[in-house]
Amino acid sequence: MLPADRRARLLRELRIHGTVRTEGFAMDVGASGMTIRRDLVDLERAGLLHRVHGGAVAAGAADEMSRSSAPVATIGMVVPSATYYFPDVIRGARAALGAAGARLILAVSDYSAVREREQITRLLSRRVDGLLVTPTVHAADDPATYELLATAAPAVVVLERSLDHSRWHGTLDTVRCDHEVGGVLAAEHLLATGCTRVLVAARSSTTAPLVGAGVTRALAAAGLQPEVLVLPPAQAPAAALQEALQGVVDRCRAGGVDGVVVIPDEVAIGLVDAAEDARLRVPGDLAVVAYDDEVAALCATPLTAVAPPRREVGYSGARLCLDRVMSRLRASTPGAWSRIELSPDLRIRSTTRD
Repeated sequence: MLPADRRARLLRELRIHGTVRTEGFAMDVGASGMTIRRDLVDLERAGLLHRVHGGAVAAGAADEMSRSSAPVATIGMVVPSATYYFPDVIRGARAALGAAGARLILAVSDYSAVREREQITRLLSRRVDGLLVTPTVHAADDPATYELLATAAPAVVVLERSLDHSRWHGTLDTVRCDHEVGGVLAAEHLLATGCTRVLVAARSSTTAPLVGAGVTRALAAAGLQPEVLVLPPAQAPAAALQEALQGVVDRCRAGGVDGVVVIPDEVAIGLVDAAEDARLRVPGDLAVVAYDDEVAALCATPLTAVAPPRREVGYSGARLCLDRVMSRLRASTPGAWSRIELSPDLRIRSTTRD
């Protein structure tokens, strides 16, 4: 083993355990005790540790160690996309792991279940210490991916997907946004502003049914029932979406709709444009709440929107995964399985009344 690699591994051991025993470490790396003692002298001079009888203890210079040592752990991350919704999730994970001196390896599945299993298998072959994975669908809809994760050797945390109606509760940790609460927030806000004829207009996605359930729950408490409009998928011709949005506008003009929850933002922007082209007042005639808050504030009429805590999902998931990894490295008793649900935020702008 090269001296630089040996010293990087020594510092990694210090960061994991807090102490290193000279003779034990020498046996682990196949070096002499004298060689390791020389390493300790040099590293102490650099301010990276304190020598004690029989070994060394960490010096607490975490920033310097993170620059000069091997990562304390390597975490693989598989997400469906790196261009919409998930960039903030990735940034949150990077922030948590970077602060702890761990490395993140990113892979993208492009919403393909086959591709995501290939990416997971590839990361496992690299012997990562942990995995952060957002499968294409929830556990009940694709057992194959979750079976692969449940039997993987590294620590695994599932992000933004549910284990409901599956057999993996108590087998996998999960961190996700509570999108049903997001739907409740949207509907309660529309009710508070006087809307009574509410429509949920959404492209098919893993999020839409959860948001719809929240809207239904909130309206049911008020003795109302929402309507649901499934919009054309993103890959459909633009004319198909325009026709669907024009249908919403026509229903508003006829008095059938006065409030809409729209998923995602870009479609909500198109609905506001169509309504204003038809000389409807937004929010006077039609109140609009977007879901995701990726670009809602950039609309000519800034959109009221529900903002899922994307960065916090990544940050919390990475911290949980790293805690699992460190517990295993220290041979500690593992903690209880976690199911963390983070509540979104309602950001009121110009497309609803205050």
